[in-house]
Amino acid sequence: MKRKYSILLTVFLCLLCIAVTFQCTYTVMQRKVRQAEAKTAAPEWIDDVFLTPELLGKMKNIAEVYRTYYVDAIDADYFSDMIMRGFVAGTEDQFGQYLTADESEDYFSEREGEFAGIGISVLYNADYGALETLSVYTDSPAEAAGMLPGDLIVAVGEESVAALGYYGAIARMRGEVGTTVSFTVYRPDTDREIAFSIVRQTVEEVTVNWHFYDDSAHKMAVVRILSFNAKTPAQFREAIEAARSGGAEGFLFDLRSNPGGNLDAICEILDLLLPAGPIIRLDYKGEENDRQIDSDASCLDMPMTVLVDGSTASAAELFSSALQDYKLAKVVGTQTYGKGTMQSIVTLPDGSVVSLTVAYYLPPFSANYHGKGVTPDVISEQPEEERKVNLNKLTDATDSQLRDAARVLREAIETR
Repeated sequence: MKRKYSILLTVFLCLLCIAVTFQCTYTVMQRKVRQAEAKTAAPEWIDDVFLTPELLGKMKNIAEVYRTYYVDAIDADYFSDMIMRGFVAGTEDQFGQYLTADESEDYFSEREGEFAGIGISVLYNADYGALETLSVYTDSPAEAAGMLPGDLIVAVGEESVAALGYYGAIARMRGEVGTTVSFTVYRPDTDREIAFSIVRQTVEEVTVNWHFYDDSAHKMAVVRILSFNAKTPAQFREAIEAARSGGAEGFLFDLRSNPGGNLDAICEILDLLLPAGPIIRLDYKGEENDRQIDSDASCLDMPMTVLVDGSTASAAELFSSALQDYKLAKVVGTQTYGKGTMQSIVTLPDGSVVSLTVAYYLPPFSANYHGKGVTPDVISEQPEEERKVNLNKLTDATDSQLRDAARVLREAIETR
């Protein structure tokens, strides 16, 4: 009798194992079938890199939590913009960025070197909580209204610049062509406040300025390049021609605090300075996409020196390293920033844009300096007391780095 029960128990256990195995196999197969169907049915933008089914599922879960429990309203446009910014940030593209359609208008205006404004360059003066006017552009609305370098913009409309902050005040100063901006200026020389109302116009940004260095032995032209945009080559050419007409014996190019800019602009400028040969080598994704941009044979055959610092970046570093590669100029100053990558702009259907890194660029002959910077031929550190003063306020007599660069250029002139 016991043997009979034993056989029945064995049969029962076998049937149970078969049933469990079948159920497990069925469940696994069903899951795989569902996954395969989902993958087949999913749009092509769902992949295994960025927008995975798992990520979208997690986003759905979070959305459900907020939909159920969050007590405040959600701004759909702001939410969408932040998702896009987060996407770009998540790629770890150091120089990638997402801009809304409105932001992209200002971005493209700056790249083209034109914007709607009154025609001044400013910096933030923390002592006064004001925008300090560094220069007033020639033939600008600001010049016509009587603004002067040194004027302190203390309020825009009814709000103080101290409350608005630098970027907030700049945004208020800019606007559409034909509209009026009202602001208050404090003029230290006369210790009085002046109210201005100026109609905004399309203004060309001044990115190049120059002067003859205060030196009794030689006529050395100091050409400062603030950035590289579409207007910079013409301004640079005008500065070179004016200096040469004035008897310049050599050029000192000051690229301190120059963040770089437009590739076409820097190549056009270097083409004026370099002999026949490469200007830049571009290393894109996939060797078949790599390319090189060359200079023609005409060049500026004069003594040159370049002045740089830790804020000299990107295209400004290419300028420095290219003249160094061709042994046309000594570089003076401190190690540069170290940005050897190029970004491209992709406009999305709604007018917003993504700027992403698409290539490494290399100087004519030397290695890429990304993450390392360009090493000067002559090291010149800025003294601590000078670091507290904005570069625009230093003079030939008070700028020790400029004096060092002038000494190097003077030697080049005398040994030529």
